[in-house]
Amino acid sequence: MPESTGSTQEPTPNPAGREDAAVLIGWAAILEGAIMTGDLPDDLAVKVSRRLIDTGLLVEQASERELRQAINDLNHRLRYTLGEYPEPVEQTAVPE
Repeated sequence: MPESTGSTQEPTPNPAGREDAAVLIGWAAILEGAIMTGDLPDDLAVKVSRRLIDTGLLVEQASERELRQAINDLNHRLRYTLGEYPEPVEQTAVPE
């Protein structure tokens, strides 16, 4: 399992709209897939990684797999906020 960042998941003061969350879920899935297939340009992968690092959702010097894991975890947290799961989902490891 990838190294935990130790971040906390505090609720936002105002909820996102259902449509906004649905779009973000889709974008997360697209990003994760593009990284796995090598279709995401390196400069964009660096920007995505930096944003996750800056928010405490990814550790510095993370591997490509750890980046995919962080995006996958985010996707499932967003799905939980939409009510797709009755409770937060335990982390499931992404493929090597």
